Amino acid sequence: MGKRVIVPVPLPEGLVKKIDELVKRGMFSSRAEALRYGARLLLLVEGRVHERGEEYAYEMIKERLERRVPRY
Repeated sequence: MGKRVIVPVPLPEGLVKKIDELVKRGMFSSRAEALRYGARLLLLVEGRVHERGEEYAYEMIKERLERRVPRY
């Protein structure tokens, strides 16, 4: 993995609460992991190639969807 850069981003409180819910349900291990996932998804949706390649981005999304906690 390449060098990481910290990007401070103010987010609306409601969005942070929803991210925290996903973390609490076990879909992500942390807020940072959820936001990294979202950034990768954004790049994929916008048609840009992820730095490790589009196939890698697809695999990351597929893996995340397979780990989703079922809703009851």
